Amino acid sequence: MNCSQHYDGIMSKTRQISITLPENLIATIKAAVDRGEARSVSSYIASRLEPGMIMDALFAEWDADRGRPATDVTAWAHDELDRAFAEQTAAVRNDGTSGAA
Repeated sequence: MNCSQHYDGIMSKTRQISITLPENLIATIKAAVDRGEARSVSSYIASRLEPGMIMDALFAEWDADRGRPATDVTAWAHDELDRAFAEQTAAVRNDGTSGAA
């Protein structure tokens, strides 16, 4: 079962909300829906959020079992993620690709 099918299967447990997103994200999401990658904008967003929520739960469990990482380790990880995202963004802006080989 893919994420879109999962989302569609729980529609009875949903409610409508309003969110504000940058124009480029809206265009990306609508293009994905147009290509058939999701049934709707809501389905697309839900399918992308769910894996992150699972990871958050796993990290919370890890922290509860082993303790939170030291502040310097957390700062290093944030810096590395910021650097990687900045490199990816620069690659996209420079040549219009995702930066992946």
